[in-house]
Parts: sequence; C-alpha cells; structure tokens
Amino acid sequence: MKTKEELFTVFFTILFLTCAFLASGQRQSISFVLPSNDLQNRQQHQYQVETDHLNFNIYGDFASRMRISGKYTSGLPGGKVEWSDVYMQRSDQPEGPFSSKESLDYVNGFSYTYEQNILAPEFFAGFPNNSVEAKNLVWDMAGMEFFAWGHNDTLQLNVPYHANQANGKVELAGHGFFDNRDIILTWKGMTTNTDETLAMIDFRTMNNKLEVQVDMGDRHFQTKGRSHYWGTIWLSVDQQCIDRIELFEDVVLEIGWNDQAEKELVDVIREMRVTKIY
Repeated sequence: MKTKEELFTVFFTILFLTCAFLASGQRQSISFVLPSNDLQNRQQHQYQVETDHLNFNIYGDFASRMRISGKYTSGLPGGKVEWSDVYMQRSDQPEGPFSSKESLDYVNGFSYTYEQNILAPEFFAGFPNNSVEAKNLVWDMAGMEFFAWGHNDTLQLNVPYHANQANGKVELAGHGFFDNRDIILTWKGMTTNTDETLAMIDFRTMNNKLEVQVDMGDRHFQTKGRSHYWGTIWLSVDQQCIDRIELFEDVVLEIGWNDQAEKELVDVIREMRVTKIY
C-alpha cells in the first residue's frame, strides 16, 4: 500500500505532466504568421471607435473631458470605408456620465477610399472648419490601417522596425502639421481570443512636434507642442482583419487666442479603443 507522501508525489507528477502536455499542444497549435490585407479588396467588417480626450493643466489637475465615437465600416464596394452613428460627448467631471451628447451629422454617411488624399482641405468639404476632433477620427483610423497592413512583409518577430517612410511632417488639411519623428513597429507575438488566432503589433513614436490653427468665427485659435503616442493592434489571422486596437497619447500644448495676450500650457491625454462588431 502506498503511503500518503507517495500518493501526493504521484498526484503532483501527473498534474505537472498534464499541464506540460497541454501547454506544449497549445504552443504547437499557433502559427507565427502575420496576416495580410488589400485595402481595396477585403471582406466587410464594422468597428466601434471611441476616443477620449482628457484635459489637464500642466500640473495634472483635471479640467474637462470629451469623447468622440462612431462606427467605422471597412471592406465596402470599391474599397470604401464609411462612418456612421458618430457622436461627441462632453463633461466637466473626471468620471460619471457625460453631460451633453451631440450627433455629428456631417460625419454620418461620410465614405471614402484610402486612394484619396485625406490630408487635403477639400477632402473635408462638408465638415465645419473647427471640426478638428472629427477630422482626427478619420486620420487616426487611417494611421492604424497603415500600421496594421503596411509592413507585413518586413516585420520580424520581436525585432523593432523603424518605419522611416512614414516619418516627417504631415499637413493637416489646412490646420497645421504633425511631425512624426521616429515611428517604431514591433511584431510582439501571437495570442488567442475565443479560439481565434491573433497577431500583436506594437507601435510607438515620441517627441513628435505639432502645430494647429483654427478660425472660429471672429476668433483665431493656435496651439503648438509635442506628442508621444503608442499602442497595440491585434490582427485576426483567420479573418485577415483588425480585431481590436488600443492607442494612448500624451500631448503637451501651448495654446492661445488672438484676443488674449497670455498663453496657457495644457496636457491632453487621448485614449482610443477600436473593437470589432462583426
């Protein structure tokens, strides 16, 4: 008859071998491949996009927050993408429900292809001049599509890749510029989610210079500063599409108005979440 100590030894040995076997099988079931996609010819998918703007003074004291959100549909005929159900919400409280919600009707139904010049002023002909946040929604998703699909034949596992062709000043449809200094993409590995295999791509770029000017009736708003942004894109290997995205940005700005002598230093934190609906 086995002693209690021997029974425990046998039990934990079997448990260890079972866990090792399952882990080994799981590793073997994941193929380390990056999916690819043709932006002009792909399956249709829809995403919920939310971007929170959290405004602070330079000492980290909360000032206000704003959320812009909408549905982004890709893979439409002719390679088009389209926005719908776009809203802007505002609050002067750091937490809780937003105090106001506005439908951005000029964005709803807005469709285009990535063969168009999305940085030209005429591209946003139907947008109000001061709708920088709505235009930024379009530019954010364009950047994420580029990071997701623009370097699949170049990225190597856990090797940082400097996307030099994407660096430099980007004109912001007549509002100023954003200067990407050093975009780094890294294929971090593979994971699974509800039996779906996902590839993970990290992106980051620091100390990017920006300047923005906006005419608001008889007042002129101008700001300049620097941006750090980083995040992760999860790509579905099985469906050859974006599964989800997280982006974080920290922007320190000097802002001023033409009718005010003093300028103000502010810190804006942006958090963007993209989740696949179908």
